[in-house]
Amino acid sequence: MSESDRQQAISTLLDQHFTLDPTQPAPADGLPLALPSFGREEVAEAMMALLEGQLTMGKRVAAFERAWAAAVGVREAVAVNSGSSALLVMLEGLIELGRLQRGQRVIVPAVGWSTSLFSVVQAGLQAHVVDVDPDSLGVEGDFDDPVLAVHLLGCPARARSPLLLEDACGAHGATVGGVKVGARGVAGAFSFFFSHHISTIEGGAVTTNDPELADAMRSLRAHGWTRERTDRAAIEAEHPEVDPRFLFVSAGYNLRMTDLAGAFGVKQVERLPGFLAQRQHNHRRWCAEIAALGLPLRVFPELPGTEHAAFAFPMLLDADAPLSRAELSRRLEAQGVQTRPISGSNLVRQPAFARLRGVTLDGPLPVADTVHARGIFVGQSHAFNDHHGALLVEALRRAFAGA
Repeated sequence: MSESDRQQAISTLLDQHFTLDPTQPAPADGLPLALPSFGREEVAEAMMALLEGQLTMGKRVAAFERAWAAAVGVREAVAVNSGSSALLVMLEGLIELGRLQRGQRVIVPAVGWSTSLFSVVQAGLQAHVVDVDPDSLGVEGDFDDPVLAVHLLGCPARARSPLLLEDACGAHGATVGGVKVGARGVAGAFSFFFSHHISTIEGGAVTTNDPELADAMRSLRAHGWTRERTDRAAIEAEHPEVDPRFLFVSAGYNLRMTDLAGAFGVKQVERLPGFLAQRQHNHRRWCAEIAALGLPLRVFPELPGTEHAAFAFPMLLDADAPLSRAELSRRLEAQGVQTRPISGSNLVRQPAFARLRGVTLDGPLPVADTVHARGIFVGQSHAFNDHHGALLVEALRRAFAGA
């Protein structure tokens, strides 16, 4: 069968399966945490990768890297198998180049995802945990030390540092002062997990304007070898005694993205502007409508000079609210509104924290403690619309009416 015949057969099969454009999905039942963002184009591209036999990191990953770098507004993107891997490769790359030193202090917010903190420790750095801002739930202000700014649930943190690193895993398209996250600092880590703005099912990437760092990360993600480095020829010339096909220059990992994931990614990037616009519309409208209810509950609107990426929709119970977080969650779930705590909440309170070496605290963490005790989030998606916002508003009204 010729390639054109294969493509036609795949197209016919997909037409039979995908009857809806994923950019215009049918209203979901209730308010789930996430809905699929892919459609026939992603599946068709992945099927072609399977038929061509290019399964591991190949031309589709390279195409996705170029597309994602352009979307963020940077020169380089290095794709890996997860957002957590992106954080680790980013930190290890900076250490390899001498921009960070093992044991050096890095500012990390107390509220974040687990691997936001764990990756810093795993890289042999000293994580100095600080409290978060009550409005952004991120790190704000100026720092002399390196900072890992976590853009929590899509809200951009506005920290500044001579060595600013960004955990933008859930903040695709967010901006500070018109600059997209992932382009503000030395490097930024993104996740393309199933529930994120765009998805490669599992996947991540690091963005940077530093070509030397990008080359270091290309080795680190793939066994430490030189294959994808732009300076490969020069390194090979320095080591003529080693077969260049298996020439290792870093103590690397195996964190590569597959070409199946890349196939999804090259199609998903095209969808991001529309997905992001709908999420941002939802976030702004939901914030206004919930605030108007006058409930003992705060929401988190966009902050001045920023654009929120609306990865999820966080809320915080007032201290004197008649419901506990657990009871509010139970009442919302009973109405079809899925909930979660706000990320890992105060990571210092997680049992894993006691096992971490090289961590220091910046005194009390009152905001993080509040988030830990009273924070909750519900899902956000390009597939949601004003109908879903109305469902959430009514579910909240009923939850507190029965208190």
